[in-house]
Amino acid sequence: MKIEKLRIWAARLLLGFVLVTIGFAAGRRTAPVPEAETVPEAKTTGETPASQVVVYAAHMTFRCPECNQIEWFARELVETEFADALASGRLAFRTVDYMRDTAFARRYNISSSTIVVTRAGSDDFQRLDEVWTKIRNREEYFDYVRAAIRESLGPETGS
Repeated sequence: MKIEKLRIWAARLLLGFVLVTIGFAAGRRTAPVPEAETVPEAKTTGETPASQVVVYAAHMTFRCPECNQIEWFARELVETEFADALASGRLAFRTVDYMRDTAFARRYNISSSTIVVTRAGSDDFQRLDEVWTKIRNREEYFDYVRAAIRESLGPETGS
């Protein structure tokens, strides 16, 4: 008798687990997703100049603290150390949810949050995957991302 009751409760628990799992899976697929956050470009004419360097903070729809930190550090670096290039339109900073923008994810072969530095209209880009290993050390992170941005902007970058 006790074994039969135990089996009944085990079956109920398993059924409950299955139903909850299905509910979460359905909820993730049907839940409204907020629009991707973007940062307006500074002083552009509406057209992206071919020489403009774009720094993308690519992230997943659901972000962990490290994913947020990757974006925050990149934004801080661009806005402080490259303020002149940003203001003149030579540099732009954008965020993109690569899970929603699958063409972007395919173009840059992205499978996790990262920073991408590219020249507008060019197929050349730098995907900075090491931001994950450098996120715990602000200066290492800044040095790594700064070098990629300077390389893309060219030697005339005084920042």
